[in-house]
Amino acid sequence: MTTQEATTIVDSLLAAARITMLPDEREQYIKDYPVLREQADRLYAFGDELEPAMTFDPLAFYPAAV
Repeated sequence: MTTQEATTIVDSLLAAARITMLPDEREQYIKDYPVLREQADRLYAFGDELEPAMTFDPLAFYPAAV
């Protein structure tokens, strides 16, 4: 991913979320985005082995609540 691509994506995400930040913070996000994106993409390899989401059933944990 080029710096220009990362800049475009980060700026789009910040605009969509209506987040404003200082210029140095924005630059750090742009610098870090390709690494974070790559790490997130690697999680797809585990998708077939895991449930879609972790769940917590409080009734199973606190049986007295029934």
